[in-house]
Amino acid sequence: MRILHLADLHIGVENYGHFDASHGMHTRLMDFLARLDEAIDYGIASHVDLVLIAGDMFKNRDPQPRHQREFANRIRRLYEADIPVLMIIGNHDTAPGRDTANSVSVYEGLQYPGVTIAKRLEVHRFTRAHGNVAIICVPWIMREIFLSNNDALRNAPISDQETVMIQVIEQFISSHVAILQAEDAQRPIIVTFHGTVSGAVTGFERQLTLGKDLQLPQSVLTPTGVDYVALGHIHKHQVLRQQPPMIYAGSLERIDFGEISEKAKGCVLVEFTGRTASWTFKPLAARAMVIVELDLTTTATHITERVELDIERRSNLKDAIVAVQLTLLPEQKPLLSLTRIRQKLELAGVAHIARIVRITPEEKRAQEADVTHDADIPTPSQALARYLGKTDYSTHERDELLSLGNHIIDYCDT
Repeated sequence: MRILHLADLHIGVENYGHFDASHGMHTRLMDFLARLDEAIDYGIASHVDLVLIAGDMFKNRDPQPRHQREFANRIRRLYEADIPVLMIIGNHDTAPGRDTANSVSVYEGLQYPGVTIAKRLEVHRFTRAHGNVAIICVPWIMREIFLSNNDALRNAPISDQETVMIQVIEQFISSHVAILQAEDAQRPIIVTFHGTVSGAVTGFERQLTLGKDLQLPQSVLTPTGVDYVALGHIHKHQVLRQQPPMIYAGSLERIDFGEISEKAKGCVLVEFTGRTASWTFKPLAARAMVIVELDLTTTATHITERVELDIERRSNLKDAIVAVQLTLLPEQKPLLSLTRIRQKLELAGVAHIARIVRITPEEKRAQEADVTHDADIPTPSQALARYLGKTDYSTHERDELLSLGNHIIDYCDT
């Protein structure tokens, strides 16, 4: 029994690229689709019995028609290979509130053969040629829906709410493990969860999540009888436990420079011998991201030439997304030719120039002191302020809305 474990496809992320007229789509969309194609090729070649996608299929819950079409084409490949697909809903696949629509609702509406969508705590059983498997699904936990019918719990402090929600999830998993074992003691049991598990090394994805997400203890997901835990949401591939294996597959592609240190991007092939799970991580050809960082403050002359020479000496720029940060004194800035630097990068064969930043030593120290978020992604408060700045509201109305928004953001972060 073989299962391909994927997560965090994020189809629709189109930062650091351009529209390619010859293909009719954005170059970063092509990157993300290429990684998904690699993973599917690997799954088909490995004769997997099931593909499990642990959430965040798209960038958001309203994917563009082109993105939906391209994803559907990949799902059709799996259908034609007689490989069913189970997808659980991630935080990017649905929106806050009680609206149950999500990025893959069309598959529910069309009852797409071979595709199962898990959007709540539920269990799915699969019978395949190489054996049977049962999967307990824990999609992204939305507090407002989870607590919507419980007034006492909704009005309790957040710390108490979390305790009760964790208890509900723990009870659901443990009770269904017992039911599944009673049905078939030889059938492997998988728990899949999209969210944060205690002990995980988080990264850039936390900046894409508004507020505080529910963190589950490892023990909640691994009562006796669970044979594998397939995780999504955290983009860094990592193994939290060996027995049973508890694994974040990680994202298929780098989303941002915040993931530059995550060298391995890929998927996980899980193989069951009886109820014993073994696994293999399959690296994929994720687009490289490189930061060219130079301190030019001690360079008196030929500043541009110094940068050009450094670019020539680097062997890791071809086909990479590149950001350049140059530290120099204020009086040196007029001596630097950004046009020549861009030309040199293009000659080196870079896929995309993300940015060329000129920064003073003082600005650099201030930037290094602020480690709360990546420079490419604004904080929720900054994003709200930018949005309000583009509206027709009066200054007073904007100030009032920003104040209310910051109050909500602060509440979610506590």
